[in-house]
Amino acid sequence: MRVPFPLSAIVHQLRRHPVFYGVVMACLVGYAGVSLYGEREAKQLEFNEESLPAQVLPGAGEIRIGFFSDLHNDPELFEQCVDYFEKVRPDLIVFGGDFIIVNERFMRTRWAVDGLRRLVAAAPCFAVLGNQDYEKLEQVERVYAASGVRLLRNEAIDWKSPGGVTLRIIGLGDWNEGDAEPARCMKPVGQEQGPVLLLSHDPESRELLGSYDWDLMLSGHAHGGQLGNPFTGEYISFRTAMPSGLYGWQGDRHVYVTRGVGSIMGMRFFCPPEVNLLSIGLGQGSAPQPAPAPPES
Repeated sequence: MRVPFPLSAIVHQLRRHPVFYGVVMACLVGYAGVSLYGEREAKQLEFNEESLPAQVLPGAGEIRIGFFSDLHNDPELFEQCVDYFEKVRPDLIVFGGDFIIVNERFMRTRWAVDGLRRLVAAAPCFAVLGNQDYEKLEQVERVYAASGVRLLRNEAIDWKSPGGVTLRIIGLGDWNEGDAEPARCMKPVGQEQGPVLLLSHDPESRELLGSYDWDLMLSGHAHGGQLGNPFTGEYISFRTAMPSGLYGWQGDRHVYVTRGVGSIMGMRFFCPPEVNLLSIGLGQGSAPQPAPAPPES
């Protein structure tokens, strides 16, 4: 039987170079398999509850903080976040920035407003901007304003915990976008009278804040690197030395970094997305990871 063109040309080339085309096909099949795995894992949202020692927010008493970040315009995962926080009812809810992703439309935002309003009904809600939010800043600010979420952009607010302790919550503009202005909202070391919770999208911004008074920083941005070592459980990031979890820094200060909800390119490998419920002062708590070595000058 005669094979029609262009199939005849393809068959001819396959007969002439079987090894080469076999390798090409194996690579294509492998790429498809890896992509399917990465896309599947990127949708496997984890709900991680972690006890942090009381010294991360000294004097704050018992507080349960719902924390999530880097949604990247994913309504499906956002719905899961909202359902979870409605169920566990934390004392306050914090979003760490990057509600959107720059290369996707952020329109018809009713899903975002409705979901955020449900969160506001569950607990006081605070948010900061991430680097990608600045690309569609007007829409992001409008969504927060319409839903009742308090967006902190180089601002500080005092919040009273259920135990009656006043916690200062500070939200910085994004460091990568040149919008972090700590002098507008932070006090020098030793001048705060109570515990200070700092919200800053990128954990690397801590290097700018050594002379300011704060106790615990909540950050996202790095997505845990979107890549993990399946044998050690270590997360691999080329963005930060603090990819995931609790870290000590400069003596008695701490940084907590979430792996985030969304992802870039829609894939993760051995690094699932997460939402965090942080219980502070309710138990012994997890020991912080050691602070990374300072960068060489």
